[in-house]
Amino acid sequence: MCVSVGMVPAILNQAPATAQPRFIYARFESVNYPRRYIRHRNFQGYVEPISTNLDELDSSFRIRTGLADPNCISLESKNFPDYFLRHQNFRIVLSSNDGSTLFRKDATFCPKTGLSSKGGTSYESSNFPGYYIRHRDWELWLDKFNGSRLFRDDASFLRRPTP
Repeated sequence: MCVSVGMVPAILNQAPATAQPRFIYARFESVNYPRRYIRHRNFQGYVEPISTNLDELDSSFRIRTGLADPNCISLESKNFPDYFLRHQNFRIVLSSNDGSTLFRKDATFCPKTGLSSKGGTSYESSNFPGYYIRHRDWELWLDKFNGSRLFRDDASFLRRPTP
């Protein structure tokens, strides 16, 4: 899925003026490991299969306008409101929004056309350009792009609707 960064705010605000803001929830499936989704478990980021109701909740994220950049996004947990995926020491974790500038930057990712030839979307760090959300050993990390095919696949995800 190609995402035009300039389209992000328009996608998020597609509700009539009189309606409540529309929440967009999604799941993010690994391109190279189908049926494994980005999720949080014990406040750490992973890619894992979904088999229980808790797995479904832990893998569902509200797509928000980027906390540090309105042209990017932030991913808020569906089952832990005001907790966002962020990077901390290059590990992707789920943390409570403390309102700090650092938190806002660490929790903002810019969608890019998927690095993988298999498609999808890749998510580049707002405050560490050239670093992307990537899975390795089923854990989510923020890693510097190294150009390899494995990295390209590990850093590409397909956005899926939540049930």
